[in-house]
Amino acid sequence: MIRTRTSGLVILAAVMAACFIAFAASEDAAVPYPQGYRRWAHLHSTLIGPKSNVFDKRPCEKPCTGGIFHFYANEKAMEGFRTGKFADGSIIADEVLETMSKDNGSGSEGPRRGVGVMVKDSQRYSATGGWGYGSFKGDSQVEELSGQEKKACFQCHVSRKDHDYVFTEYRER
Repeated sequence: MIRTRTSGLVILAAVMAACFIAFAASEDAAVPYPQGYRRWAHLHSTLIGPKSNVFDKRPCEKPCTGGIFHFYANEKAMEGFRTGKFADGSIIADEVLETMSKDNGSGSEGPRRGVGVMVKDSQRYSATGGWGYGSFKGDSQVEELSGQEKKACFQCHVSRKDHDYVFTEYRER
């Protein structure tokens, strides 16, 4: 009888440890590529051009510091912009494109430098305010941020805790 209880406790402890390890690993788990994000609501665009003191022409680093930034939100995230609280399943994507300048001073979008993503999942990403962070270089759909880089993303977003960790805002008019 004692041996059965001991075996049961060992098995229970092993299962709990496995669950804890799986949960801890999931916080660093890859964020899925935001399929179809260009069909979502367009929030706004930002230009960080070559004359900006933070512009960087190198291939997209984390985060990109130069180019044309287009921000998109899925329907759940749009509701979050309306209410100020983002539900699980909210996704915000920012696409960064190179700027193509012409001699006459005009310009246009160039190749994609990358796509950054925030995904709301309160349980999976509990250690980072409920948000998972991901980065996709160029046209790749393979997420590349390390666990340390995801934590660095969150540390930057902590300053927006009163806005559910979201910097981007939506202006309807």
